[in-house]
Amino acid sequence: MKAFLKKFSIILSIIFITSSIAVAGIPLEEVSAFIKNTKIKIQDNSPLPIKTILYKGNIYIPLEAISKMNCSFSLDAKNNTIILKNNLLFKDFKAADPWNDEIFAYGEIRNINKKERTITIEQHFDDNSISIEPDIKISENIVIIIKRNDKKMNLDFNDLRVGDIVGVVLTKNNIARGMIINN
Repeated sequence: MKAFLKKFSIILSIIFITSSIAVAGIPLEEVSAFIKNTKIKIQDNSPLPIKTILYKGNIYIPLEAISKMNCSFSLDAKNNTIILKNNLLFKDFKAADPWNDEIFAYGEIRNINKKERTITIEQHFDDNSISIEPDIKISENIVIIIKRNDKKMNLDFNDLRVGDIVGVVLTKNNIARGMIINN
């Protein structure tokens, strides 16, 4: 009887161990996908050709390729989230040059016309302000900067919002070539 109990307990232990190992394994799903050569471009940098994965109409980028694009990433394993950070250099613009009839104006954006690439600002005046036309044409290669505390980053024209308080460098033709958003 003791031999039977010993064999039974060994068999029961083996079944328990193997079933717990099977339960502990992470289930992976096998998929059928295609590898595709894709060019990835970040801002003004030249495109970088990488091999991406095409699956059900979506393109997936390998993490190695992200690091080659001068982006860093970190993995939040708890939430299964990849966090990307663009490491490109910050782009600034030169201050207004009064010798070339450039003006620095400060005000609040009241209207944005994305089709015409214009903004309307309500100018804020101080003792040294020069009055400007409220409708301002935005240059195609404008540099837009947002400042918050000690941090700065570049934005696009499409990121502007009505109500933003901005400082604008205007050329003699009333075209904005640089803008600082203070939030």
